[in-house]
Amino acid sequence: HYTYNNLSVESRSRTKQLFEVLHFLAENFIFSYMGLALFTFQKHVFSPIFIIGAFVAIFLGRAAHIYPLSFFLNLGRRHKIGWNFQHMMMFSGLRGAMAFALAIRDTASYARQMMFTTTLLIVFFTVWIIGGGTTPMLSWLNIR
Repeated sequence: HYTYNNLSVESRSRTKQLFEVLHFLAENFIFSYMGLALFTFQKHVFSPIFIIGAFVAIFLGRAAHIYPLSFFLNLGRRHKIGWNFQHMMMFSGLRGAMAFALAIRDTASYARQMMFTTTLLIVFFTVWIIGGGTTPMLSWLNIR
């Protein structure tokens, strides 16, 4: 990162390509691993109330952070963060690969199996539904 500007044009290009390949491989590994976990983990615990509660808590948690923090940031900014960008930040939040990695570490008890199953479902929902809806949402909010 620090020496990038000191590299030749060709080295910059090759370095960028290398990190894009590494990013692609890491992302494929994580999502392949999650896909395998969905079908090979034998102790899934589905609790609809817990799953819905987790979705609501995540939604409220994002809203409770995005809008107030954007307001406080806008107090000291010349170029304000517009409502459309705030809504996009609310919509597009993190996808949860780190949450998945933490949840899969220990699935010994019933509660931890339920947490793992819920985390897996939330990650898949946010990746497929919210991630897939990012482009239409950008168009709808007039963000280029």
